[in-house]
Amino acid sequence: MENPPVVRKLEVRYRDLDTLGHVNNAVFLEYFETVRFEYWWRIAEIIGVTEFVSGDLPGAQYVVAETTVRFKAPVFFGDILFGAATVPTIGNRSYSMDFELRTGESYENGTLVAEGSAAHVFYDPEKNEVMPRPEWLLSAAAKLEGRTEDSFSK
Repeated sequence: MENPPVVRKLEVRYRDLDTLGHVNNAVFLEYFETVRFEYWWRIAEIIGVTEFVSGDLPGAQYVVAETTVRFKAPVFFGDILFGAATVPTIGNRSYSMDFELRTGESYENGTLVAEGSAAHVFYDPEKNEVMPRPEWLLSAAAKLEGRTEDSFSK
């Protein structure tokens, strides 16, 4: 992933390890979630929201419909880990997000250890139904990503 709009340093915790001494495969999804949350914090700043509950912005509650992880190399306790995220597509009721995790002194010069993606569907829990994307999302994501709104089309 070149020049991702969101990069975050992640902590490899002792509890993340499995019996072989490297990060357990399920923990990679937690790392992705941390980077996803960072992306939404950046969107919140752009639209002027200073607080949001459970990672949801007004009108933008979502559920994860699908996620993948491709493991490239093990991660160990003490490794310096960076996560990055970008949104390649935004639809009328959903969006996708791509992730990368790298170890090293910086994201830019790090070694790729995992990559993945997730499909998210905007969801109204009170009505128990899929809902349209919020009106402000395309313009905010375009600003964060440094892209045009049209570039998010599927």
